[in-house]
Amino acid sequence: MGVVVALLALLVAAFLYLGWFQAGETTQRTRQTLTAVDTSTAFACKSNRQTVEREIQMWLVNNPGETPSLAAVASTARCPQGGDYELDGLAVHCTKHD
Repeated sequence: MGVVVALLALLVAAFLYLGWFQAGETTQRTRQTLTAVDTSTAFACKSNRQTVEREIQMWLVNNPGETPSLAAVASTARCPQGGDYELDGLAVHCTKHD
């Protein structure tokens, strides 16, 4: 009878041990997924800012001597995380990522 109790105790301990480490791996995978999402949205914002900068350059070709503005470009590019784009000379900055 004592051997059966010892085996059951070891079995319960093994289940608890394996469950603990699997839960830790799930948490780590969730963190990696969130980091990947944040990185990809920041990259998308950078791509959108570069698109706006190219649109400003094209606007300057068609409107020499005038001061560019975001309203003049009327770009549809937006930050995927809700940041606002601001124009600093010819550089475009995001309020969330820059």
